[in-house]
Amino acid sequence: MSSGARVSILGSLAGLALLCSVRSAAAEVTAGQRAAAEALFQQAAQLVEQKRVSEACEKFAASQELDPALGTTLYLADCYEQVGKTASAWALFQEAADGARRAQQADREQIATERAAKLAERLSKLELRVPAARRVPGLELRINDTLVPSASWNGPLPVDPGQTRVEARAPGRKPWSVQVQVADGPSTQVVELIELAKAPQAMPTAAAGPSSSAPSGDNGSAQRVIGYVASAIGVVGLAAGGFFGYRALTLNRQSKGSCRAEDPNACTPEGASKREDAQSASTVSTVASIGGGVLLATGVTLVLTSPSAPSGRAGSGASQAALPGLGLQLRGVW
Repeated sequence: MSSGARVSILGSLAGLALLCSVRSAAAEVTAGQRAAAEALFQQAAQLVEQKRVSEACEKFAASQELDPALGTTLYLADCYEQVGKTASAWALFQEAADGARRAQQADREQIATERAAKLAERLSKLELRVPAARRVPGLELRINDTLVPSASWNGPLPVDPGQTRVEARAPGRKPWSVQVQVADGPSTQVVELIELAKAPQAMPTAAAGPSSSAPSGDNGSAQRVIGYVASAIGVVGLAAGGFFGYRALTLNRQSKGSCRAEDPNACTPEGASKREDAQSASTVSTVASIGGGVLLATGVTLVLTSPSAPSGRAGSGASQAALPGLGLQLRGVW
């Protein structure tokens, strides 16, 4: 494994993926970024003098992110060592040694190499043990939300001391996590992956289920009932129209007996009263006949256009509907 790849992995496990991923040579740093990085570096140096080392580490890290430099790497590594982040400091010293070797800066290479060697003797390590039977497809392991490559499983990995979260995920499995208190080094702790439980399957949608047809059948049944009621009222209206029409003819005929033959409009009070009753009956007959016809036509249309229930199709073809409140049941084949 190359030194750059080794530092990248170890830096990720120590929570330094952002700091240890050096920009490519093609990437250019602007003058503004260099100025900001220098200002942050000076602020960090002042914080170190004030014994505010944790705050200084943040400033050094921000400076390194804006404008990666070998000197900043060394200062940041020293800062991390002072606050107890031994794995992070060791990874950065290794990075600084490789950079100094490439830059042919022997003094810095010697310093970084010696500091890394001393830290290696007191590193805290964590082994993620994954039995072969539990290595399910798509399995991912993370330490403090940083992905651990599968090649690093089942072997001790340098990590910073303190509270550490180990998490496992896999498609179709319930996620699993555990909190580990990593002791100060030199020490090695083991976290063995449990068998991940299968995740519950999603319930099928109700759109394709048999129940989806129920509303349509209910709507069709209601429409047929309304159609039958309208048809029944229409028939009653037509019957009423016929009755009042017949009465109008009868009253008109009777009124003629009380009127003069040569002048049909000259009638006795009784004849005039019967003629008025005949006209009223005629009006009622006309209204009832028209209304009954419209209701009957509407009712028949509703019945013929109503959606048929699935059970009716599968049966003998006979449909029936009860008219609520009338105690009447109609049967027919449609």
